[in-house]
Amino acid sequence: MFENITAAPADPILGLADLFRADERPGKINLGIGVYKDETGKTPVLTSVKKAEQYLLENETTKNYLGIDGIPEFGRCTQELLFGKGSALINDKRARTAQTPGGTGALRVAADFLAKNTSVKRVWVSTSTKTQAGRTIRASLTLQVWKFVNTLIMMRKITLLTSMH
Repeated sequence: MFENITAAPADPILGLADLFRADERPGKINLGIGVYKDETGKTPVLTSVKKAEQYLLENETTKNYLGIDGIPEFGRCTQELLFGKGSALINDKRARTAQTPGGTGALRVAADFLAKNTSVKRVWVSTSTKTQAGRTIRASLTLQVWKFVNTLIMMRKITLLTSMH
């Protein structure tokens, strides 16, 4: 049944973690995607996370599932952060918030929503974001790519060139 299935190409961003692990140089620092690691390569539980977990344990009142949009208070606070407390968008109930399981989950929810409820059928992303995000969006919409230009690097090159004259 599965003999004709081919493996998807490896994600180049996630592959950076493999390259980092294979690098034997001392003092290396992982600046790639992922989680914080200390100087020994371990991922410690931060004090702030321990405090948050303790707070949740002490204040938890149920083990029931969340509603489909997530924690209502989280949504309200997110809207206030984005649009400002007392915003007309919030007061007129024109802003909607849905909690998702991470960035990829958010992209999938947004892409599915756009494909089903709007005339949007195509999304443009830069070459710097087309890997995992692109595959997620492509499940619902057509993906178009535009070339990403790193302005910081471009400015350094321009500065270098102008300093030569």
